[in-house]
Formats: sequence, C-alpha cells, structure tokens
Amino acid sequence: IYQRINQVHHRHTFISRRDVPRVDNRIRSRCPGSGHKRQLCENTTLLTSSVQHSSLLNDTDFVFHLLPRGQSTAYFVDTSPRPQDSAPMHKLIYDAGSCSGVYLLGNEVVCKVKGWKEGMQLESETIAFVREHFSTTPVPQILYTWIDKSINRSFDIMKRVHARTLDKAWADLTPQQRLNIAEQVAGYITLLATKTAKRFETISGCGVGTPALIAGWPFESPIHTWFRRTLPPYSAAEYRDYAKRISTAPPPEFDDEFVFYHDDQGPTNILVSDDGNSVAAIIDWENAAFYPRYWIATVQFAHAGFLLEPPEGQRRFEGDDEWGLLLVEALKQHGFNSCKEAYKAWSKGKAEDVDTEKDLAEWRKILDDGYPYEETGV
Repeated sequence: IYQRINQVHHRHTFISRRDVPRVDNRIRSRCPGSGHKRQLCENTTLLTSSVQHSSLLNDTDFVFHLLPRGQSTAYFVDTSPRPQDSAPMHKLIYDAGSCSGVYLLGNEVVCKVKGWKEGMQLESETIAFVREHFSTTPVPQILYTWIDKSINRSFDIMKRVHARTLDKAWADLTPQQRLNIAEQVAGYITLLATKTAKRFETISGCGVGTPALIAGWPFESPIHTWFRRTLPPYSAAEYRDYAKRISTAPPPEFDDEFVFYHDDQGPTNILVSDDGNSVAAIIDWENAAFYPRYWIATVQFAHAGFLLEPPEGQRRFEGDDEWGLLLVEALKQHGFNSCKEAYKAWSKGKAEDVDTEKDLAEWRKILDDGYPYEETGV
C-alpha cells in the first residue's frame, strides 16, 4: 500500500501483487464482460481490466489497481513475504515540497501529484491537446487522471518513458549532440507556435500563472508553493496595460497574437535517447499556454530551470547556462529573437512581491478545509 501517497496526497489507494492470473480471474468472475480498459466494477476503477495482457501496468513485478480511498484492499493484496532483493513498489523521484511530487510506481508507471485550485489548467488536458494537434511532438502518455478537491490536488498516472534527462546525459554528449538536441527542441517549439490565440491564456481559457510575467508572487510563501496565482485571460491590450502598471520600466514589445509555448524546456524536462542523438520526450507541460512571442527566446534568461544542475554543494558553475544559450541560438534560426535586456529592465522595476488579501483568504480556506500539516509542518 502506498501509505505516503494515500495519507498525504489523495483519496485513492494503489495496490499491487505478483499473483496476476489469480487476481485477474477474481476480477473477471465479478465483472462480466471484463477485457475493456478503464471499466468500473463495484466502485473499483481499474486502469485496465485484463491486467496480465497490459504492458502499461503489468511490469512483471507488479500489477496496479486504483481503488477509492477507504475500500478494503484485502480482496487484492498478496500478503506473502517479498524477497529482500525485490524492486520497491514506489519511489519518490521528484519533490517540490507542498507544490508537487512525482513517484515511480513499480517499473513502468509514474504518478505526478500537483497542487490545484479552481481556474488552474490541468496538465493532462494540455498533453491531450499536444497529442491531438502536434502528433510528432514526443509527450508522456496519460493513463489516468483525477482531481481531489478535498485537498486541492490533481493526479496524473503516466506511462514511464525510459530515458535520461538532458541534465543527466549532458556530460556524456558531444558538442554536436548537444547542438542537435537544441535544434530538435527548437523545431518542436516552432511547430507549437503555429497555434495562436488572441488572449494570454491556456488551451482551456484559464489564466496564466508564470511568476516571471506577473506581479506579486513571493515564491517562498506557503500559499504559492501550494498553488499559483494566475492572471485573468487578458487580451494583448489588457496584458500590455497590466505589464506597464506593475513596473517602472516598459515591458518588451509584443504584437496582438500569443503563441502556444511549453515555457519550461529546461534540461530536466527534456528526455534524450540512450545514444544521445534525439529527444525521447518533453515532460512537465503544466506551464504551457499562449505567450507573447518575445518570451520564447527570453525565458531562458529569467528561469533558473534552464540551468544545468550544479555539482553537489555548489549553487552555480561556469557553463551552467550552456543549454539555455544553445537553445536561444537555435531559436534564432526559426525567427525567435531574445528581448533579454528589455525584459531584465522591466523585471527589475516590478513592484515588490507580496501576498494579497485574496491570497490570504484562499489560504485561510485551505487551512479550514484541512491542510495536510504532516506533509510540510505549515
């Protein structure tokens, strides 16, 4: 039983067992017509009903089922001792405190847990949008997704992509391979940017919450590690006026069309093939939206996520910005120009980041609804 996920993050329980045929036969005996994906059976949601035939969820070591919280798992759980050298059932592979966490479940399944509130874009919907409109762009496969409104969390169950992050692979890549990866990513960015909108918004019409482009986000505040502040879906004129009001310096110039952009293609969100010659997947689409065109080749100078990971014990190192610079140069070949200096001046002149009364009211509601104190100590 994934106790941490179950107690802290959501109201569902994952269970697994090795005795695949026996479990599946029991399910079939209670669920006539078993064999169809995502079938509901006696309030039990199965990611697949013929689990022993599913490569997505049966990774030879484990078979996973999704059950409503509180439902007995005694019917499914194999209580026989597991060998000492057997693989762990779950592992935390990314921890952003109360903001988000990513778990590896068995060998083939990833669970991403994210802070959520009404009006926030769901990453799963964005990935579905990319799959539909840009089928050549490599993105994760979403298997199951839900929202737990009682604890303001969204959950995405995804098929694992077996590949290294660009950050981990960087030292093993030749200069030409690094350049090739930058050119491939720039090509995907260019393709995405063919989709445009008249408003600064997500694909579902939600407001955008990128901290570097709005005012008043004290990032270390527990309010904003839980969920982000977002703008209304502004038109170009409205956002231009907003950007002028929140800074003593003028914002970079941009036209009236916004372009679809991932916004966070740093080296930890690019997965590369084993041979280092191609992009295996682009992950972490939670910030994707329609942005001012200038932002595509400017965000690299505003976002620490584009820096390569420093050696243990260091904060920065010479060359840690190489990926961002390579990507900017590759984007220039596609007509995206950087507004680095204009953006820096505007950002420096922005009003001080503070929690608003609206922020505090939302935070009080979170606390009243039952914030999971044991997770962060807040």
